[in-house]
Amino acid sequence: MAIRLSMTEVLSELPKKKTKADKVAWLRQNDNVPFRNVLRLIYDETIEFLLPDSPPPWKPNEFEDEAKTMLYRETRRLKIFFKGGGYDDMKPVKREELFISLLEAIDNEDAELLANNMLSHTKVKGLTKATLEEAFPDLFTSPMDMR
Repeated sequence: MAIRLSMTEVLSELPKKKTKADKVAWLRQNDNVPFRNVLRLIYDETIEFLLPDSPPPWKPNEFEDEAKTMLYRETRRLKIFFKGGGYDDMKPVKREELFISLLEAIDNEDAELLANNMLSHTKVKGLTKATLEEAFPDLFTSPMDMR
């Protein structure tokens, strides 16, 4: 069985890909529902987060190896943090505490991705929205599967 890369490891390869076709192929090769959800949360500017725009303070994870692919399992929790995810009435302080605990549980680079790219909809280096739409044509039109 192949070793699964963290989401950040998959994304960090994109700037090294020379053509859009290579990037599309790489994204499709690493395709899965949690990965698509994170990409959509970063690139879909219609999604409104119920968290402050600036990254919260959190303690880096000391168990890097165990946390490497944790975001794949924890992605379903992301619905807590955006409008319409089913948790709109949660107290803001509680939501922020849950976000910090999520960041502390996952790979440190993946935590940076969520805190710095997702909350502000900041594009990932080497990846345009057009490339994403070519790789996953229904990414921005189908409902997110947050199970």
